[in-house]
Amino acid sequence: MQFDLLRAFPYPVLRPGVDDYRDSDIQATVDFQQSADSATVTAEVDFALSVAEIKALVDQGKADYVVVFACRDTYFRKASISKQPTFTETFSAGELRGEVLVYPYIIASSHIDSFQCPWINAEFGPGPFEFPNGAVLALDQPQSIYIDRDAFKPISSCFLLVKSDSVPDNEWQVRADSEKVQIAVSPSLKARIDVARNTKENRAILINSVYFGAVMQCLSLLKQGEDHNDFRWANIFRQRMIDQSIDLDKHHEAWIAQQLMRHPISIIDSYFFGDKGNE
Repeated sequence: MQFDLLRAFPYPVLRPGVDDYRDSDIQATVDFQQSADSATVTAEVDFALSVAEIKALVDQGKADYVVVFACRDTYFRKASISKQPTFTETFSAGELRGEVLVYPYIIASSHIDSFQCPWINAEFGPGPFEFPNGAVLALDQPQSIYIDRDAFKPISSCFLLVKSDSVPDNEWQVRADSEKVQIAVSPSLKARIDVARNTKENRAILINSVYFGAVMQCLSLLKQGEDHNDFRWANIFRQRMIDQSIDLDKHHEAWIAQQLMRHPISIIDSYFFGDKGNE
């Protein structure tokens, strides 16, 4: 199924840019990690969903989280299905090469009737609503990842959190003169961050604070000149901008950072703002 914001469904579907559900959102984060011997590639999937009623359908066994992986170069296609919002899928190196398209959905796994949700747009009527088996309940924008180059890795892979005795406890510094960008913090702060980032909520806070600021500073350095062009992190940044048709000189660093990090504020919105997505 192709992603099309203009496609009409006979029932409400949660999707970005469409107001079938008012003030609601879905975001699927899919990060790829290559094994040390390059024999396998693992996709780490994390769905953030702000509609508790759709979550409940999955919990009740009536719907599934689904991600379809499609690789044109190898003619490979696979649908990964899970009852959990966070899961992994591992591929052999030969299955994924070049451009890989990733399609995230939430799909009805059985016939659903008497569905009600206060966030459904009034244009659909008062409900209750009915979904056939296999109906698309929610979908996020597809992602395009390149497995045969460094750019397939998330922007966060360019950074390394390090401790430094010269950095005050309530500050952090960006050091970009190496293959990976170092984010230097005090030893005590690093110890606290290492413990805190074990949960996806805390990682969302880190991404929207320290890492977002570091990405902006790196973009500023790339704009200023060629001193950092030969470093691996700079190559990844430039390739990601090429993949997304972003002109570094024509846009502000804050906007570019949001595009490269796939609008990280939406993760904060899903986890913390309001009470629709929290049980």
